[in-house]
Amino acid sequence: MYWFHRIRMRALACVLAGGLAAFSLIAWAALPALPVVGFTIATMAMVVNKVTSRLDRSLCRDCGATLDPETLSAYGIACPECGFINPPGRDDTLA
Repeated sequence: MYWFHRIRMRALACVLAGGLAAFSLIAWAALPALPVVGFTIATMAMVVNKVTSRLDRSLCRDCGATLDPETLSAYGIACPECGFINPPGRDDTLA
């Protein structure tokens, strides 16, 4: 039984060493891709920030004109420039 246990342990060690070697080789080969991944993540963060920065102001969803001085009706705010009816958001209230 002792001899069989040693064979099992040796087989387990070979499988683990092969897996570790494969993982190390893949990680080493992918090392030049790390700056590309970092640049992509930074670019996506800047794009999301740029797109969502318009959400905190009251702007027309069609042309981007400011809607602050306009009054809210039952259907929303009509844009003075393009005529698009902007539905009321969470911050808009009927006065």
